[in-house]
Amino acid sequence: MLALVPRIAVDVVETSDPQYAAVKRLYGVHGLRAAALVVANALVSYRLTRPGEEYWSEFADYFARKPTPQDVKELIDMFIEFLEASRGNRRLVQQKLARLRKASSVLQRLLDQPDRYRDLKRLVDELAAVYSGKGVEKTIVFAAKMLHYLYRAAGLEEVNANTVPIPIDRRMAILTYTSGLLDASPSEVMSKYRDAAVEAWLEVAKRSGIPSISLDAIVWLPAYRIETRLRRGIDYARDEYAKKLVEYTRGLIKWGHARRIAEEVIYRGFYSYA
Repeated sequence: MLALVPRIAVDVVETSDPQYAAVKRLYGVHGLRAAALVVANALVSYRLTRPGEEYWSEFADYFARKPTPQDVKELIDMFIEFLEASRGNRRLVQQKLARLRKASSVLQRLLDQPDRYRDLKRLVDELAAVYSGKGVEKTIVFAAKMLHYLYRAAGLEEVNANTVPIPIDRRMAILTYTSGLLDASPSEVMSKYRDAAVEAWLEVAKRSGIPSISLDAIVWLPAYRIETRLRRGIDYARDEYAKKLVEYTRGLIKWGHARRIAEEVIYRGFYSYA
């Protein structure tokens, strides 16, 4: 069913994403130099205390009122203040600040040359080198996705967007299980089978014709509070997913099509791994 999703519907979903709205708002205030803010926030967007959609709105509210940072020290100082006050990102604050300091060189380049990373693979590769990673880690590829949103808001074309894997967070780990892509619990997907999950979703992207960086929005957004909904039953979860998909595509995907996609994405229910 994903193979039948028209490209225009994918575009509408992305621009309907509350995270895109947050990024676009910061672009309106800081211009392309918002790239450093957006990537920095993506690098600390884990173990959140609010859903990602709500957290990114909080982030935009805060930084839209601040001056554009002139160097990486000023940027990190701003994040120290933000994380101390944040309602949506309260955990592991010192660890997250250490991550930002480790990526200082990349963040400085984003401030100085914000269009340098229109080749999104360059951003992924440089962050992977900084963190000694493989380039599939959630925060690294999520940073590329959020930078993709910034360039989209700016009307700039990118290179190698289709090489960026889908970010595997808790929500995507649940969907990796419920869709039947892997026979592993969400916790196992997040730990032992992350690479296999990345490869599985890359194959879905290939077969559907939807770039993985955009497939993430189509699959992840309608699954808001998926765990709570699955506890109420698989049919309820599918209905809610389909409603959200219709809403985010502004009716470009009709109810029947959305419900069939929901049945594929939520092929099996929560009770199997509870």
